[in-house]
Amino acid sequence: MSASPGNQPQASGDQAAGSGSPNFHHGFFYLIGCGPGGPQTATLQALETMRRMDAILAPARQARMFADYIGHIPITFDPWEGFWDYQGKHFATLSPEETALFRQNRARLLNQRLQEIRAMLDKGLDVGLLDFGNPCLFGPGQSYAEQLKPQEVIVIPGMGADAAAMAALKASILPAHEARFLLQAAPFVLTGQGLSPDMSLDEPSPEALEMLSLLGKQEHSAIFYMALSDAPRLFALLRHHLSGDLPCAAVYWAGDPERQRVLRGTLDTLPAKLAEDPERFMGLLLVGRFLQGKPFTAANDRSPAMAEAAQEKT
Repeated sequence: MSASPGNQPQASGDQAAGSGSPNFHHGFFYLIGCGPGGPQTATLQALETMRRMDAILAPARQARMFADYIGHIPITFDPWEGFWDYQGKHFATLSPEETALFRQNRARLLNQRLQEIRAMLDKGLDVGLLDFGNPCLFGPGQSYAEQLKPQEVIVIPGMGADAAAMAALKASILPAHEARFLLQAAPFVLTGQGLSPDMSLDEPSPEALEMLSLLGKQEHSAIFYMALSDAPRLFALLRHHLSGDLPCAAVYWAGDPERQRVLRGTLDTLPAKLAEDPERFMGLLLVGRFLQGKPFTAANDRSPAMAEAAQEKT
């Protein structure tokens, strides 16, 4: 089923120019962004690409969600089995000794699966890994793609959870009141600590504190990923640098029609609401004055050009 490089669907960059794989009988590895929900939040390009694959890599739940598009294409393996757990225990609950074994096992699994992928590509088979959301924004599928040659990889863009969350909030993030920029980050990146096994936050590094102090002096909007596992500490850190009345919202399971839900509040009030919700992972935290609504109206009110036009009209 593998097509020649010049016939790849909507490939970008050198792939679109036809420089693809080393020979016409070599397969391609497709990193397919499937959106944050099921087929209803996937693009037509993603769904059509699934149908063209010779092999699919996906967990059982995702394979069921896209069964109508996968059809009889074999599911070679679940790319995430053993990536977040060890002997039935989630990585956040492991002892230091188990954590070391977990990392060794994860590296072994990745190497073993990459060998399987390379063998399929060498046979001229196209392999598609189904990645939720936007595969280029905190997408774990990159752990496979970046081990392959760039000319072997084609990325199919997908709608991220941020887009679904904004739709759930019926909000527009820019322009928004006095905001000068949009920040997208995970708390463990923002604080310069790296990802701890239980995703808890320690004290920020001195460099992170300096950056947070600078952020606090500039009006901005923010989207935080993986932000709810240690929400009390995160909110305490944010309130130290930002106003407590700053609007914020948590969107759980963004894009999932059955599980999506929204909690709204401020930096002062939202933590108490979050404490009552058992979900600690599948949620985005959004912060900024844009949540007050009507950001374009606010932008027009501040625009010199719009003010001059209004004066001329009167």
